[in-house]
Amino acid sequence: MSDSLPITEEWLKAVGFKWHQLDRQPSKHWLLWLGEAAAGDGRFTSFEDIGIEVADMRYKNSAGDTMGDTAWFVWFRGDCAGRYHRFIHVRHMRWQHELIKLVEAISGQDWNPDNHLYGSVRSPARAARIREEDQRLDRQMVREGYPWAEIEKDDSRGRALPEHMEAHEKTMAGQK
Repeated sequence: MSDSLPITEEWLKAVGFKWHQLDRQPSKHWLLWLGEAAAGDGRFTSFEDIGIEVADMRYKNSAGDTMGDTAWFVWFRGDCAGRYHRFIHVRHMRWQHELIKLVEAISGQDWNPDNHLYGSVRSPARAARIREEDQRLDRQMVREGYPWAEIEKDDSRGRALPEHMEAHEKTMAGQK
């Protein structure tokens, strides 16, 4: 693990983070859920209870060119039943090893992107079960028919979050 490797969108995608972006957000927010892995001992917890969310803090000018340094905002995210989201700003980070250490410390799992499935850190045993289940014929048939919508063509895009529902409700209220 080299101290000189910067955090990039390509790296976040490769190690299992999923992105989302609301209107008027200047950059994608990348999220990796830790809840299931943090439970570790078999106690029930939702995979979306806690997570790490990062966003590029560089700004773009009117031509779309990136300006500024390459630091990232890093938040500890807490959701309860997918409804109540709270963010605690951890600090700005630049390097992959910084983010890796944070994920390991909170999840209690050794860093292994092979166990980061569907935007969530999994224990090695749970990741093996998920990979086994993914081999079932019904799951294969669903994947063959995928994607159903344009937004599903990018598999690094996360599913809808509570913020998306709130934005939709505000839009619908404004149309009445």
